Amino acid sequence: MAQDNDLIRRACKEFEQDLVLYYYGERGREESKELENHLEGCGSCRQFLADLRRLLPLTVKPDDPPQPFWENYSKEMQERLAAIAQRGRWWRDLASLFRPWPVPALATALVLILALTLTFGKRIWRSQDLPPDEEAVLEILPMAENLDFFKAMDLLDSMDLLEDTGGPGNGSV
Repeated sequence: MAQDNDLIRRACKEFEQDLVLYYYGERGREESKELENHLEGCGSCRQFLADLRRLLPLTVKPDDPPQPFWENYSKEMQERLAAIAQRGRWWRDLASLFRPWPVPALATALVLILALTLTFGKRIWRSQDLPPDEEAVLEILPMAENLDFFKAMDLLDSMDLLEDTGGPGNGSV
């Protein structure tokens, strides 16, 4: 480390930054000419530029991993993917229950359950031997449903009777 600092200190202080820019090719033509003229007469700046040319490429040296690293990496990735594939199989096994034959069987069972629920719920399958009290209720029930209709008919009959007898709606006061 001390040796690197000594290399940097050998250049003229006013030209250090210019030398780095010159190395990277970021100086103008006239500025480069002026710096080259200085380099002809200054050995420390020439040495500094030579050190830059020697050291700076080492800082950008590619750091590619060796081939065994990539082989191990590939093997590890394949093992991990296989483990993930094994973990995901439980839901596939569960989903296999719903493949071709169980779906129609389940649908048929659901339709049968629905049909039985509706028929027993509406009491369509009830016995024909009813007690006499229940038969009387079943005979009166349709008439009770039309009770409002019969009340309205009675009201109309009463109005017709009033009109025929010369009641208040007759027009003769």
